[in-house]
Amino acid sequence: MIEGSTHPQASIATAVGVLSGLYAITFFSGALLHLGVRLPLGFAVLTEPRILPATIVESLCGLALALGAFAVLTRMSRAWTVAFAAHAFSLGGVLLGMGALAVGAGPSTELNTIYHRVMLVALAAVLALLLSPAGRSALSGTRRTSGRE
Repeated sequence: MIEGSTHPQASIATAVGVLSGLYAITFFSGALLHLGVRLPLGFAVLTEPRILPATIVESLCGLALALGAFAVLTRMSRAWTVAFAAHAFSLGGVLLGMGALAVGAGPSTELNTIYHRVMLVALAAVLALLLSPAGRSALSGTRRTSGRE
């Protein structure tokens, strides 16, 4: 085996882990916003209407993605399964939110609409990567006990 041949796989795993962590942060931020917390960014303050169901769904999505990030970044043996489940669950949460807003089940804001669309694409992109041969290879059985195979 060539020494550098696993580098692309490590890069894919790292990217999935980091993206999962970043996505988790955005979901936790959304949950806080839907609790009525104002988030200052320096140049603006983010606010959203209080929506308890959105808080619950976003918290669960954030938790799932945080667990996915942990599984991938710590190279757990089931990292692919955990990451895939976390992204699929979160994509379902985004679709649920989009559907609820589409039928008028809650107040809608431009920020919320943009966020749902961006996360729809972002989560679908990572799911596509996870389903690709490179993604499966990078995260399947990632735990390494030694440098020998």
